[in-house]
Amino acid sequence: MRSSNPIFRTLLDSTNSLDFRIPWTKSTRERGADVVLTARSDPLCPCVAVLNHFMINNKIPSDQPLFSYELPNGVYCPMTKQDFLSFVNKVWSDAGLLQIYGHSFRIGGAVELLLAGVPPEVVAATGGWTSLTFLLYWRRLKDLLPMSTARAYRRSEIDRLSKIFDDFRVRKKIPKTFLDSFDDAFVH
Repeated sequence: MRSSNPIFRTLLDSTNSLDFRIPWTKSTRERGADVVLTARSDPLCPCVAVLNHFMINNKIPSDQPLFSYELPNGVYCPMTKQDFLSFVNKVWSDAGLLQIYGHSFRIGGAVELLLAGVPPEVVAATGGWTSLTFLLYWRRLKDLLPMSTARAYRRSEIDRLSKIFDDFRVRKKIPKTFLDSFDDAFVH
């Protein structure tokens, strides 16, 4: 409901997010779930989209569904999956693109996050998966595997990890000569 009071947050690392509670999901049923949206610095930012929705539909009463909108005759209407898909498919059809089905958004969202390097367990939590079924969405393994592996071996990543290990060594007061003696033992 509009009264669920979505909360916009700025985290310690300056990341912006928005969260709200929904009363029901396909997997959790009546237990509901918390929805957490992470801001992005591009035109597809979900937080900006929700803020825009609230600004455009600022007269919607608090007892109406969260994503309700006002029709030209003043009637409030909840956005349904069918309304959404009809709208976006008209946009895509006008642009000469193929029709998209609802579940494609979950699949596409999971793949997009994985391609961006988001860890699989974070993707699972973001999508609200309580099992490993989201792994079925890894339709682009030929892209995901090389990109993730290459990212792990980039010089900048190796340097970053090396610094983390060295900082740990310094904090724990482990002499560098102590570690060097292990290097010598493994080389010979």
